[in-house]
Amino acid sequence: SFGKKETPAPPTPTPDTSMQLYYGTGMQIMLPPSYVAEDIDSALPSIIATIKDFIGDESSLLSGLVDSIEGNVGWYGYDSANAAVYPTRLIILRNKALSKLPVSMITLGLEQVLGNDSALVDSDSIILGGRDVTRLSYSKDSTAWAAYLFKEADYLWLALYLTTPANMAAEMDDYELSVSSIQIDAVQPTP
Repeated sequence: SFGKKETPAPPTPTPDTSMQLYYGTGMQIMLPPSYVAEDIDSALPSIIATIKDFIGDESSLLSGLVDSIEGNVGWYGYDSANAAVYPTRLIILRNKALSKLPVSMITLGLEQVLGNDSALVDSDSIILGGRDVTRLSYSKDSTAWAAYLFKEADYLWLALYLTTPANMAAEMDDYELSVSSIQIDAVQPTP
């Protein structure tokens, strides 16, 4: 093999043993083992209130996130490791209607909701788990969130972490590792 360069095989990815597999509706995700899944049905009023707080008034472009939310919450829970202060909450939603809009338009809708604070939103296009993902993050006073948007299986998927600025700064790598681990179940045709 004189003169020929052999390309080494890519390393086989090894699962991160500090993460645990959680099953949700239509998806699964690896999260730190300190995360606690909550019952989506009993938490639905709280989930809807949280999303409405996040997206602002009903006239927002993003109000579609709460339309037909039943059955479209992929996962809901919190990180018990920092529950004494303010637990990091994770809500994963899927939305068929918003999947037809460009993610850039959804990002603009979010910036409109934030008004004067929209300058505080960092927006990045990144590749996580082989997907094109738009990451939006925001931090002001005692509030911080990181939102990851991507399209797959005819849905817009949103993974939303709600937390404090200190938690977000310390946990952003975990958020990205978890979002990159999301596996979307094969879509079953509706009868």
